[in-house]
Amino acid sequence: MNMRQKRNLFGLAVVLLLAAVTVGQVLKGFRYPDYDEKGQLKFEITGDEAQVQPNGLIKIKNLKMTFYEQGKVMMQVSTPQCLFDRVKRSAVSSSDVCVARKEIELTGRGFEWNAQDGRMKILSNTRVVLRNLSTKSTVEGAPQP
Repeated sequence: MNMRQKRNLFGLAVVLLLAAVTVGQVLKGFRYPDYDEKGQLKFEITGDEAQVQPNGLIKIKNLKMTFYEQGKVMMQVSTPQCLFDRVKRSAVSSSDVCVARKEIELTGRGFEWNAQDGRMKILSNTRVVLRNLSTKSTVEGAPQP
């Protein structure tokens, strides 16, 4: 069995496990990976606890979403609590959120994310922190420090 088949089998095992979980049951150490058609990990959702709600959504405590490009971590999102819809591949939260990339950190309150279109929206109190920027601007016409 090659690596792609193993990854797909693992993803199927996660889906089957979630299907077997009864409403209200708590899973410790939750992990939900998502792979592209080549078997490369696109994103992974983890949490300390996950609980299936009556509407089928999964309530995740201490969520961490890690996004990958070519096997490397590109972005991480964390929040104390959110609801994940495994069918629509989307997540929403009204809690504080932190989005971290190499040169930027976004924080705020609440978010909406959809894997289908790759968009994330921070709903309020958004703050942006730029890190590790050189003193020279690379944008033509931008003011110099």
